[in-house]
Amino acid sequence: MRSGKSLLPAGVARVDGQFDRGDAVVIRAGDGREIGRGLIAYARADAERIIGKKSREIASILGYEGRSELIHRDDMTLNRI
Repeated sequence: MRSGKSLLPAGVARVDGQFDRGDAVVIRAGDGREIGRGLIAYARADAERIIGKKSREIASILGYEGRSELIHRDDMTLNRI
């Protein structure tokens, strides 16, 4: 992500809290540090189903063609290190 890439489902280990598509969410590192914020492309229930999966699997898991990113790089801001 630091190199300007989007957050893909395969790079996410878990989701916390309640959120809907389009909500602003906190992005945390594995150790719990906040590393940024972004607008999420999926509601929590759908996000939980696709985390850890490859983008090409989204349609077969959810039954519809969604975005390949959980958070697109254009909808994300990262904290300074």
